[in-house]
Amino acid sequence: MRLNSASSLLLLLKLSHLAIVAALADGAGFTFNGFSAANLSLDGMAAVAPGGLLMLTNGSMVMKGHASYPTPLRFHGSRDGRSAAVMSFSTAFVFAIVGQYADVSSQGMAFFISPSKNLSTALPGHFLGLVNAGDNGNASNHLFAVELDTVLNGEFQDIDDNHVGVDINSLTSIEAATAGYYDDEDMGLFRNLSLISRKAMQVWIDYDGLTMELNVTMAPVEITKPKKPLISTIVNLSAVVTEPAYVGFSSSTGIIFSHHYVLGWSFKMNGTAPPLNISILPALPLMISERRSQVLVIVLPIVSLVLVLASAAMAIAVAKQRAKFAELREDWDVPFGTHRFSYKDLFYATEGFKESQLLGMGGFGKVYMGMLPKSKMMVAVKRISHESRQGMKEFVAEVVSLGRLRHRNVVQLLGYCRRKGELLLVYDYMPMGSLNKYLYDQDKPTLEWARRLQIIKGVASGLLYLHEDWEKVVIHRDIKASNVLLDVEMNGRLGDFGLARLYDHGTEPNTTHVVGTMGYLAPELGHRAKATPYTDVFAFGAFLLEVTCGRRPVEQEAPMVLVDWVLDYWRSGSIMETVDPRLRNGYAEEEVELVLKLGLLCSHPLASARPSMRQVVQYLNGDSDFPELRAAQMGFSMATLLKNKGLNPDAMSYAMTSSSSIGTMSSTLSGGRPISSFLVLTVFHCIKLVAPSASENQFAFEGFAGANLSLDGAAAVTPSGLLKLTNDKHIKGHAFYPTPVSFHLTPNSSATASFSATFVFAIVSEHAELSDHGLAFLVAPSKNLSATTGAQHLGLMNISDNGKASNHVFAVELDTVLSPELHDIDSNHVGIDVNSLQFIQSHTAGYYDDSTGAFMNLTLISRKAMQVWVDYNGQAMVLNVTLAPLGVSKPKKPLLPTGLSIDLSRVVEDIAYIGFSSATGLSIAYHYVLGWSFSLNGAAPALNPSKLPVLPKLEQRHHRSEILVVVLPIATAALVIGLLLVGFMIVKRWFRHAELREDWEVEFGPQRFSYKDLFDATQGFGSKRLLGIGGFGRVYRGVLSVSNSNSEIAVKRVSHDSRQGVKEFIAEVVSMGRLRHKNLVQLLGYCRRKGELLLVYEYMSNGSLDKHLHDKNNPVLDWNLRFHIIKGIASGLLYLHEEWEQVVVHRDIKANNVLLNNEMNGCLGDFGLARLYDHGTNPRTTHIVACGRRPLEHDLQDNQVVLLDWVLENWNRGQILDVVDPRLSSEYVAEEANLVLKLGLLCLQPLPSARPSMRQVLQYLNGTVLAPEMLPTDLDYDTLMFLQNERVESYAMLEASSLAINSWPWV
Repeated sequence: MRLNSASSLLLLLKLSHLAIVAALADGAGFTFNGFSAANLSLDGMAAVAPGGLLMLTNGSMVMKGHASYPTPLRFHGSRDGRSAAVMSFSTAFVFAIVGQYADVSSQGMAFFISPSKNLSTALPGHFLGLVNAGDNGNASNHLFAVELDTVLNGEFQDIDDNHVGVDINSLTSIEAATAGYYDDEDMGLFRNLSLISRKAMQVWIDYDGLTMELNVTMAPVEITKPKKPLISTIVNLSAVVTEPAYVGFSSSTGIIFSHHYVLGWSFKMNGTAPPLNISILPALPLMISERRSQVLVIVLPIVSLVLVLASAAMAIAVAKQRAKFAELREDWDVPFGTHRFSYKDLFYATEGFKESQLLGMGGFGKVYMGMLPKSKMMVAVKRISHESRQGMKEFVAEVVSLGRLRHRNVVQLLGYCRRKGELLLVYDYMPMGSLNKYLYDQDKPTLEWARRLQIIKGVASGLLYLHEDWEKVVIHRDIKASNVLLDVEMNGRLGDFGLARLYDHGTEPNTTHVVGTMGYLAPELGHRAKATPYTDVFAFGAFLLEVTCGRRPVEQEAPMVLVDWVLDYWRSGSIMETVDPRLRNGYAEEEVELVLKLGLLCSHPLASARPSMRQVVQYLNGDSDFPELRAAQMGFSMATLLKNKGLNPDAMSYAMTSSSSIGTMSSTLSGGRPISSFLVLTVFHCIKLVAPSASENQFAFEGFAGANLSLDGAAAVTPSGLLKLTNDKHIKGHAFYPTPVSFHLTPNSSATASFSATFVFAIVSEHAELSDHGLAFLVAPSKNLSATTGAQHLGLMNISDNGKASNHVFAVELDTVLSPELHDIDSNHVGIDVNSLQFIQSHTAGYYDDSTGAFMNLTLISRKAMQVWVDYNGQAMVLNVTLAPLGVSKPKKPLLPTGLSIDLSRVVEDIAYIGFSSATGLSIAYHYVLGWSFSLNGAAPALNPSKLPVLPKLEQRHHRSEILVVVLPIATAALVIGLLLVGFMIVKRWFRHAELREDWEVEFGPQRFSYKDLFDATQGFGSKRLLGIGGFGRVYRGVLSVSNSNSEIAVKRVSHDSRQGVKEFIAEVVSMGRLRHKNLVQLLGYCRRKGELLLVYEYMSNGSLDKHLHDKNNPVLDWNLRFHIIKGIASGLLYLHEEWEQVVVHRDIKANNVLLNNEMNGCLGDFGLARLYDHGTNPRTTHIVACGRRPLEHDLQDNQVVLLDWVLENWNRGQILDVVDPRLSSEYVAEEANLVLKLGLLCLQPLPSARPSMRQVLQYLNGTVLAPEMLPTDLDYDTLMFLQNERVESYAMLEASSLAINSWPWV
């Protein structure tokens, strides 16, 4: 009986279950107005929040979540599933997508019908947790879905990144529409909706089983269901939906987190889904920004008041702080050093840049004469608009070079000014104008020969200073008569440094294009396009001939090349007939002949045959004998032609002794018609100039302005030279070198040759911590990648051909997205790809520090430039990929040493293209390439970071908060209006004379430092930073932070109680601040406070010379270094005495005032005792500063030993080398040591007239002039000094000396 009862109960339960299922199939449904206590099947990230929200994703990245109704539904209306038709059904749900960013979301969500609740094999990201890369599109999925997608995926042919789509077994929608609705209250007007608006929206899905019509409708949650659906399509679901099937929701996230919420859900079979009660649906959580907005609305008036009070308190604090670091500025500060002028002063100085003040026009712009209103100083103002042909680059070059150069034969740049769209340079005014006017203007008086020779010598001296005596080598590159200006005394000064190029001593100059003036251009410029000091020498040679002959280097009226013309006369022995006839006979023939021959020698087409400017100056001054020119049967121009054709110097030498004359050769070349050899040369070099400068197997781009690349998609080159692979659209971009490369070793070989590539890139995304996909360097058989897709496929492949061997693609990817289907290791990695985006090896982005060996992480989306090196060894089949920040040299340990053999011969075809590919997806990111070089069978040429274009600043998109539209309290509004009125008055006053100032300007020229910067640089002038104490005060070492670069400085701090005081301070500022020579310590700037003076010098890391000579703890200076220092100091003194605009008497030359830089070059410093006077006047001093005693030492008996007497005594005995520093042992050149010692005795002569000049000293040291021999004498220096102190006349002293048994004559 009990058994029968149990059986009956079990039967009853089964019948009840069947009844429920039948009821569902016959029209039953369900409704969830919130999901508290709802019975749902959840997996992945899905969960029900305490408030009743169904949360499909929880903020994690690259995850998925599912929520399904727990009971399967019968869609075919039969228990056996044999019915073909799918019944009608209807569902409605309210959803919201709340993303990390208001303008971008990571993937969307979908309503689905599936045969199973188990979707564990599905992938997150753009697969929405529904399918994976392998089964997407398979009919066996039996999947129906309506997707609400927020990402544009090219591989799924999405229409945009904000759409609704109908999916059948695939995420490629059969029908799709941009999210929105048709407004019933506005005549059916379509209104867009943003799926990621963080607002709730409702979706209705209705399927008519009889007509097979599917309608999808959506609207904001507060609006009733629109009459017109968003999507209406016919679709037969009979073969798609299984019997039974599950209904539910799926969602996923990608590289950023988003919250996908469902607030309510209803479903009904064979009927309309029950409406949802909007009023009882759970509320969405408030975003932090919304909470903050509400707080701001409440507290803003209070904060406004606090802000005003805080501003007042801050003003008081700033005033106190400024008082602590207060500086003293006076009117006489202005004339000292290169400085920035106000536009207002220049405007008034030139009378508003009137035409009456116009001096002339050049390649840079107009030049005006003016008088500065304060100092009444005459100046020349060069006014350049940004539309000038040369523009900003030339402006900076002129400021950097001219602003720091100081020489009596170089036009001085007094200062500069910058406005928006306008650049101004302020020079010394040269009242006599340019030299070419005196050579060619018939209205000007003829320049006599003596004046011309003086100008020539002056320009030569200025060029010597530029080439050898300044701290860097300056190549002028445009020497000509019109660029030589004449001051009031008719001294020649070299100007117009707009084409100047600077490079360090001992390095190779690099230029990008040929610039200059025809007739002055050296022949090798057309072949190599590289300027050197010898190209300046060539131009100077043309200048010499032009000044002497009074003719232009190339005359157009009667075609004539000056150098060829003079050469013909020289060959015929009548070179003097080329002299300017206006000189008549008013010249010295020896001088004119020397200048003409020197002009020919300087104009020699072979750079190695030209003299240096030092030799030129020696020839002009008569310090060296001019070498005789050999009569050659071949002209200069043809010699260059032969050399550039590849003949070696020996062959050329033979040809020059056996070939016919240039006239014959030129005639042959021109088909029997005589032409100018110079014109033949010019045509040849113009041809060479347009020829490619790099082979097809090697190239280098330091910026891409003017580069010939094959671009497609979003790729473009910006005006600044950046290669931009992507723009602000969700698209792909490619850039290829236009010519294919032959990668196989030989045409019949399948082996791949070795290759090397390096490039500098940067990824700049709209959001600092988010980037949408990266870029790749690739080798491909074709430049046509139109079939590829973007996003995770990087524009390299698509979903169907990814992994196929027929791709023949090799790539190095720099990926910023974790794509699970490609088995990425993380969202910041470097990978090696072969025919597939599933890499064969990868590593997190970073590099190995050479000093520590530690791995240093790098963030690919850091918005900073980084460099990549890709090196493949074809023989060993080893591939290395290295990464480092830009500016860090290539690490020794690569990031990706493959460690396994990679045979690219099966991948890379013989003829293949190299380039870059990139793509974007859900967010905006800019992928830049700044520079790129490549080489086959060799190392890729190095890239110069200083020449690469600059990354642009990202324009941030500002999203206005609702709080901005709230009317501010009246008090706050009044405050803002008052501030605006004050600001308007200030701007109105300032705008007329507005100037443009940028950070990089501070590095050009001596400047005034703020006391606060110096205080911080020296750590408050702490004792640990003290370098030493001298007569002027204390000297401190400091580290100055300027434009994000740390530079070491030395700060001399002088109080007003110092013995020398303000007057000596001014002397040092005037002299040191304007002097520029590689052997003089540079004054970087200064500062003045009340009661305190500060000088800022470049830091000499190796200290003073005396420490190296006398400190036992320092290593012994070898003789070569001592001799190098001696010659350097001599060169610096020559500059002070003769080559600067005024004579500078140092007055305190000693070993501890000689400082050594990091290369152990001697630099003369401590100019506090300097006195300046004009050339040709007598120096006057007010008191004797020297102690009047000779350098003293003490012997073992503590007796004083005078160094000079000791050396003189040993010289008298013929044992002068015995005085050489014994620590040198015998490791010195005896001839050099003997020369230096004797030269020291000569310079120490008590008779000033018997001492050599510094020019003679330098000639003796350089060996260009032999030092005079001294004869032994018993008449020592003390006797001569005694006679002079007793006022015995010099001639009597010399007579007494000559009557002595042993005299001091100089032979």
